[in-house]
Amino acid sequence: MVVKPYLFLCGVLGFREKKISLAEGALVKDLLAVLRVQYGLPERISFGRADLVFFDGEHPVGLQILINGASIKQQQGIMTPLRDG
Repeated sequence: MVVKPYLFLCGVLGFREKKISLAEGALVKDLLAVLRVQYGLPERISFGRADLVFFDGEHPVGLQILINGASIKQQQGIMTPLRDG
């Protein structure tokens, strides 16, 4: 699976494009767990007195997650299955 963060997330994660191996049948929540643990995707980022919140628990709230250009919000959210392609 190829992950392509955009804008300032490239700097946060340390890459512009990365191939990440996940088990067959992996879900968006599995990918997010890998990004949080292995690549340091934070729960929030502070900008002075303001915070940009990315997660409410395990649910992304400040992230736009697209799979082949389609938002996971119009699919099954973090339970959306991932596949190569």
